[in-house]
This record gives sequence, C-alpha cells and structure tokens, in this order.
Amino acid sequence: MSDNGRRYAPKDATPRSQNSREFKLNLSEDQLNHTDELEDLQGYAGSRAPQRVEESSAGARSARAERNQKKEAKEHKKRNRVKARKNKRIFAFTWLAMVILVSLTLASYLIGGSNDFLGVDRTDSEVEVTIPENVTQEQLTDILYKSHAIDKPEFFSLFCKFTTEMKYFEPGTYTIKTNYDYKQLVNTLQSGPDLGEEITVMFREGITVQQLAALLEENGLHTADEILEACNSSDYDSYSDVAAITNTSDRYYKLEGYLFPDTYQFFENDTVESILDRFLNNFENKLTDEMRDDIAKSGYTTDQIITLASIIQAEAADTKDMYKVSAVLHNRLESGAEHDIYTLDCDSTVYYPYKTANDAPEGFVSSYSTYDNNGLPAGPICNPGLDAIMAAIYPSTSDDCRNAYYFCHDSNGKAYYASTMDDHLMNMAEAGLL
Repeated sequence: MSDNGRRYAPKDATPRSQNSREFKLNLSEDQLNHTDELEDLQGYAGSRAPQRVEESSAGARSARAERNQKKEAKEHKKRNRVKARKNKRIFAFTWLAMVILVSLTLASYLIGGSNDFLGVDRTDSEVEVTIPENVTQEQLTDILYKSHAIDKPEFFSLFCKFTTEMKYFEPGTYTIKTNYDYKQLVNTLQSGPDLGEEITVMFREGITVQQLAALLEENGLHTADEILEACNSSDYDSYSDVAAITNTSDRYYKLEGYLFPDTYQFFENDTVESILDRFLNNFENKLTDEMRDDIAKSGYTTDQIITLASIIQAEAADTKDMYKVSAVLHNRLESGAEHDIYTLDCDSTVYYPYKTANDAPEGFVSSYSTYDNNGLPAGPICNPGLDAIMAAIYPSTSDDCRNAYYFCHDSNGKAYYASTMDDHLMNMAEAGLL
C-alpha cells in the first residue's frame, strides 16, 4: 500500500523513552500565584508528570512565601517610616510646645521681676519697717518682703548684691510707700528715718528714773510705762557698766544711776532704745579713764561709787557740801563699826523709788532704806551728776569732816557736821530740826 493511502494509527500513549522531550509548562509569576489555574494545569499535565508538577508547586510555594516575606518586610519598613515620620512630628510639636511654655514662664517671671524692680502693679499704700543696726542683706530682704514693700525677694536681693553697700543702711523705723522702686527703697533706708520735729529736754541732776520717764512722756517721747519697762530690760547690757550689775532682781530699776542728767535733743519719732542710748553713752563718756582707775584703787566698784554718789546728790546742799557729805558717808562705811555705827541713816533712801512719803503708797517700806539695812542700798536712788560722782570718788579731807560721822542742814541749806551723837543732837537743835 502506498503511503498516500495509508492510515496512520494513533501513537501509543505509553511514556516516552528517556530520549524523548519532556512536557514543560511556561507559567508566568501571576499564574503561579493562583491555585485554581495551577490545578487546571496539573489536570492538563495528567498523570504523566505528577512528580514534576508537585515539585514545581512546592518550589512555587516557597518562592511565593519568600516573596511574601519580602513584601511584608517592605510593608513593615514602610509602616515604620510612616510611623517614624509621625513620631518625629509629634516629638517636634511636643518640644516646640515645651519651649514655648518654658519661654512664656520665664518671660512671665522676668516681667514680674522687672515690674517689682520698677514698683509696678504694687498697691499705693504705706507700711512701717524697722531696720536694725548692722542689717544684713538677708535680713533687709526678709523685712521688706514681710511688710509687702517688695514682692520678689530674690530680685531685690540680687539688686542689693550688685548695687548696694549694706553698711550705709541707717537703723531706725521708716514709713515707706509700697510702690517705691528698688532704688527709692534703698535711698530712703540709707538716708535715715524721718525723725520728725526736734525736741529739747533738760534733765536736772538727781532726777529719778520715774521722774525721767514722766518728763519724756510730757514731751511726747513715748509713754512713761514704755520707758520704765525698758529701764528694767537686758537690752542695754552692751554697756560695760550696766553689764557689771549683778543684783538686778534686788533693784527697782536696773538703769537707775546710769541715765546721766543733762540737756538732750531728741526727735519726736525717736525710739525708746535710741533715747536711752543717749543717756547711757553720755554716762560712759563722763567717766574718764583716770576716774575709773581711781575708783579701782579705792576698793569700791563703779556701781558702789554711783550708788554713793546718788545719795550724796540727794543729801548735799551744794557742790562744796557734796565732798564733805561724801567724807561722812565714807567714814561710816569704812570705820563706823568702831563707833557702833552700822547704817548710813540717810532720809533720801527711806521711800525710794518715791521721793517722799506722800508719793509712796500707804504702808510702803523701801528695801533701799539705809535706816533698816547696813551699808549701801542695792543700787542708786537717783541719777547723779558729775559733781556728785567726783565727790564720791574724792571725799573731802578737811578738818571739820575728817572724823565726822554725822551731818544735817537747816532750812537754808547750811550744813553742820559732828563726830559724836551728842554733837549731832546739838547741831540739829541749832538747825531747827528738833
């Protein structure tokens, strides 16, 4: 049979030999990602290449998983970049807000300090402040802040630190306006307090503390009670003579004897302390080094001499008589026991701190009475002048009082001296005292 008329039988479907070509599927990446299409292709391949399809499917899954991981990693990085940009914006906004807040707070603080420096926004009123001696920067700032003269103590303290000498602040009581700027405050407190009108007061020799306090009150310089209270305080122990007093509890007034009588100029706004300081300073100045040396040589203390001088001041008729009265009192103190004389018997001590029986409360008995107590009283009975102090230090050595233990005066102030009680009684009769 010729070939043209020959029919060809179908080829056997048995597997090809190893030399035959294998069936291959060329699939795109997208086709591999679709399971349905893969299954169709597997079905198409039939049973002739199941193993190869399975291998190809496993590889595709692995590749797909790897690609998914890469894709997810890319997405994660993208999300992180977006998140980072977002966080960066939030951080920048937060930082900017903090900077603005701090700036506003600092600006507000500085503006407040500047306003306080200039006295702006403070109420227009007056306050009274008292500046002590040798005031420190911290003390001054605290005083002004508590009195509402300033609102920002740290700014005022800084101002004083760089612009002000603390040694120039004058102690005293000041009336200042609360809207003063810092410079006005400093100038006011360094110029000295407004002391008001000048007042001149004369204090006679022999004046007592009670009389002195009443005289100050009459002149508008505090009340007598304020003066008397200060005279019994320990505020003046910086004065050596006052500090040497050891029997304060036995005295009626601690400063009695040390408020030197003189003429003084005060100001109506003077403090009690400044007033009494003037008396005490004058007393210290009046006692010279020579006088103090002679007191030490005499065997008496300064306080005993002032106590003796106060009695001489109250008992003597005049300056000349003071030295003779002093001689009599010295004789009694130093050798009176040899003549059975143990007391000074001075009338001026009987009613102290009052002058007379009419001044004293009914039934009053003074612990200073030299009729009832031996030797000198607990303290001075008045404030003696310089003549009486000199007489107490340097008693007369004249013949008429060298050995005298008694004295008296008539109504005209004539003095009589005697060595014995009999002579004294005769003198008293002549003086019209009996």
